[in-house]
Amino acid sequence: MNEPDPNDRDIVVPVVQEEVRADAVPVVTGGVRVTKHVETQDELIEQQLRTSRAEVKRVKTNRVVDGPQPTRREGSTLIIPVVSEVIRVHKEWVVTEEIHVLQREDVETVQKTVPVNYERAEIERLNESGNAEPVEAEPVEKVASETAGTPRSIIARRQPATSATSRKPLSGRNSLFKDR
Repeated sequence: MNEPDPNDRDIVVPVVQEEVRADAVPVVTGGVRVTKHVETQDELIEQQLRTSRAEVKRVKTNRVVDGPQPTRREGSTLIIPVVSEVIRVHKEWVVTEEIHVLQREDVETVQKTVPVNYERAEIERLNESGNAEPVEAEPVEKVASETAGTPRSIIARRQPATSATSRKPLSGRNSLFKDR
């Protein structure tokens, strides 16, 4: 076998290539500060209040009956019979009086000024040293119920009043005069 000639050797030349890699490092350059203030504005509200009162009237009858009588209703009047035994040659029941309880209702409209709170926000931008810088005012989006021309009063915003018969009293209690 022949030995390789030492002058015949391959020469290896390395090829080098540089690669560039860029990384982003977050740096705080400022911030935003939002300050909210609660302010109060008085608004006038209006509500119908219904009050009931009972008128009591004693009615003399002296009507002969056969025993105690049940309570009855005639229209808006509740009639409570009062009976007593009267001694005669024979004993009989006599309605000596009736108590008539008539229900009356009054409706009045009351107005009251109540405080309504709303918030106002101030926005400041902070630079990298933490100092506040002015912010240009941006247009405010208005809520549909507070568009131009809409009054801020609750009374002016509410829908037309419905008939008094469809309104419910503020109290959840049933009337003393209604049958249970």
